[in-house]
Amino acid sequence: MDPRARLTRALVLTILVAAIASAPVFLFAEEFDAEHVRRVAASNGVTALGCLGLLAMLRAGQVERTGRVLVFGLLALVGSLAWTNGEPVHVNVINFTLVTVLAVVLLGRTTLLVVAAACAALMCAIAWKSAVPPPGEELFEARLEAIAQFLPTYAVVVGVLWLRERSADRAPAA
Repeated sequence: MDPRARLTRALVLTILVAAIASAPVFLFAEEFDAEHVRRVAASNGVTALGCLGLLAMLRAGQVERTGRVLVFGLLALVGSLAWTNGEPVHVNVINFTLVTVLAVVLLGRTTLLVVAAACAALMCAIAWKSAVPPPGEELFEARLEAIAQFLPTYAVVVGVLWLRERSADRAPAA
């Protein structure tokens, strides 16, 4: 198995184990009700089943396609969960960052920019819709403050990943 396929397999297996192992934690970490159980079972179940499908794609030799499905599938999952969970956006920034890191590791700089732009847009939209101003503060100001709490740092992370990939592209072959 080539190194890229091994890396992709290891990442898919890691996400599969995380989906299975974290389900009980998510079930008991928050209010225990039928909707919460359904949400955890659906998100973790879809992730686990998706990973099994990705492992089959890898066995068929579809390394690039597997990476794309993993990255954009996780982006869709993370985005939909973050959009509907009612939590402030900063709670979900780490999940969007993980998808961004996976994009550059598995698919390279061009996909990094596409995924980073999608993640930034989604996070800004979530911050915009969920901002609640404290007493005496305007809604517009609260929305900008919510975005300012994560966007600059996220942009720096994306910049570091971009520069790292750029320098790796220019490094002489060993």
